[in-house]
Amino acid sequence: GSIFSRVLQIVQTSTHTRTETTSTTYVSTSHTVTITPIFASSKILVNFSGCVNTNGTNHRACIDVYRSVAGGTDTGIAPVGSGQTIGANNNGGFFGGIRADSSRLQAPTTINFLDSPSYSLGNSIVYTLRIRSTTGNVVEVPSTNNEEPCINMVTEVAL
Repeated sequence: GSIFSRVLQIVQTSTHTRTETTSTTYVSTSHTVTITPIFASSKILVNFSGCVNTNGTNHRACIDVYRSVAGGTDTGIAPVGSGQTIGANNNGGFFGGIRADSSRLQAPTTINFLDSPSYSLGNSIVYTLRIRSTTGNVVEVPSTNNEEPCINMVTEVAL
């Protein structure tokens, strides 16, 4: 990056509604944030934080962020190794599996990722936290419905 990088805008939302799922494919949550870049070819610094609850012994949760540009298809953005495909419903997302094999785990979880989306000026870009179970058991984000927040933030950066 350039030494002349600068922040162009920051958008933050705070959401509190718990998503609970047994799905082994990624499901959308209400933890979302939208930005409309003001420059062409900006990068978007994506930050999501919240508490993930595995909800039981041997339960495992995967977390990813999906991006939709101008109302288009939601696509996973977590970088993956050669053994996986970006956006695949069986990949590990940003975390290979939040797990505690001998008990429930309620873990503060933070995603920080510099995204390079393809967009046209005027397009809105929606980032949504998605969650899945690896085992078909219940997993949740946030841990307690309508209490602790998920903080959803995007920052437009000119590089």
